[in-house]
Amino acid sequence: MTNQFRNFSTVFACVVVLGWILSACSSASSGSAGTTGTSGEAAFVNIELTSFSLGVENRTGQTLTDVVVAIRPVGNYTVFTKEIPRLDVGQKREMTLSEFRGRDGTPFNLRVVRPKDISVTAVDLSGQEHEMSMPWKQ
Repeated sequence: MTNQFRNFSTVFACVVVLGWILSACSSASSGSAGTTGTSGEAAFVNIELTSFSLGVENRTGQTLTDVVVAIRPVGNYTVFTKEIPRLDVGQKREMTLSEFRGRDGTPFNLRVVRPKDISVTAVDLSGQEHEMSMPWKQ
């Protein structure tokens, strides 16, 4: 009886683990860079994510001020932000992930925090506010 229970438990555990792995590997991708804003209109910045850095490029026709790039982790943890005072037209700013800080000054570390998404807010010179977010893909 215990031998049958072990066999059943082993097979059940293997099926569950295999299903978990397959669901993690089968994420749907749209084929685009993933930089569209949450409102559905064209993105005002282009975000490029590498394993060590995050790049933000101004795609509007105006200079952006008060740019705040935020990495939001999974769960109710602190948000890690980096402020850029000014981003000119077509300018690209490359930031290392360790430049992002929490409210208490804690640096962002991928070994400790599991990120959920990246959000960018900014104001252009005419006073119009821009906001967008994209999921963390890596």
